[in-house]
Amino acid sequence: MADLLRKQLNLEALIHNKAMCGISVALLLALVVAVALVGPARTQQVSSNRLSLGPQAKVQSPLSLAINPPSEYDFHSRSDIESLRKSFANQHTELLLYQYTPMPAIFCQIEDGKPWWGLDGQVFYDSGSRSIDGLSEESRFINNPFMLVCANMILSGYQYEAGKFPTKEDLALSGLPLECTPSQAVIYPRESREEITYNVTAFMQASAKIVDLPERLGNVPFDVVAYNARDFGFNYLAISPRYSQNIARTHDRPIEIAQYIHCGGSCGYNGGCNNMSPYIEGLHQLSLKTLPAQACVYLWRARPTSVEQPPDFLVQLNFI
Repeated sequence: MADLLRKQLNLEALIHNKAMCGISVALLLALVVAVALVGPARTQQVSSNRLSLGPQAKVQSPLSLAINPPSEYDFHSRSDIESLRKSFANQHTELLLYQYTPMPAIFCQIEDGKPWWGLDGQVFYDSGSRSIDGLSEESRFINNPFMLVCANMILSGYQYEAGKFPTKEDLALSGLPLECTPSQAVIYPRESREEITYNVTAFMQASAKIVDLPERLGNVPFDVVAYNARDFGFNYLAISPRYSQNIARTHDRPIEIAQYIHCGGSCGYNGGCNNMSPYIEGLHQLSLKTLPAQACVYLWRARPTSVEQPPDFLVQLNFI
């Protein structure tokens, strides 16, 4: 409203300006009404955040990134989450071209005082009242802003002995790994690329000590989480069909990164939970043919003409 009043006063001042003598007062007042009818501006869809890369790189040599563990977000405010996000971004100010601010289009729909899908809830209990159990699964990505594209690999399709684990609570206490966490993340600012490594072999071996795994590796799918890339101004991605290795599914066209955080009902918890949305075809239910494997993820700021166009940034996901 204050902006509207300022615009109206400016127009009234122009009415008395000799330069405006050829424009009717009625027309000017019509402009004021038009301004009043325009709704609030859309949330910014292009991030103002930028990494210091290429010729602008502040770091000339490879930089190992700290892999921050997940944390508990339940019932915190959006301000709390954004402050935490800023603190993790400021772990590596040398990677920031200028001050970091969480992109509103990604984070402004987080609802205060709501729970979040939990890692334990996701692995053991599915949707319902216990879906929020454990550390918040989305914190794996929010707490690691410089890991621009991540593989979200959660064990599924396994079986276990009912006599050994008579309840889900017993299985939850067994030490079964909740996810395949990154073992290493290295960024090469001068080259505009990073490598993130996942030790799938160790993950499978640790899981096999507790449960019976699917026979084929392809039954252990992973999703691609890329809103960190979007937060730093990379709006399109593709898993390169030419340079990726042993990835069962790659991309023949670029995909717009539209992922964001909101409060939805998929968790089945009363009142909903904060979680990532939407489902994007091509970023979910990917799988590995065999190990080792490599997903070369091309990132572009603007829509490329094809998946062969050189990327603005390259994320190499290594599965060993």
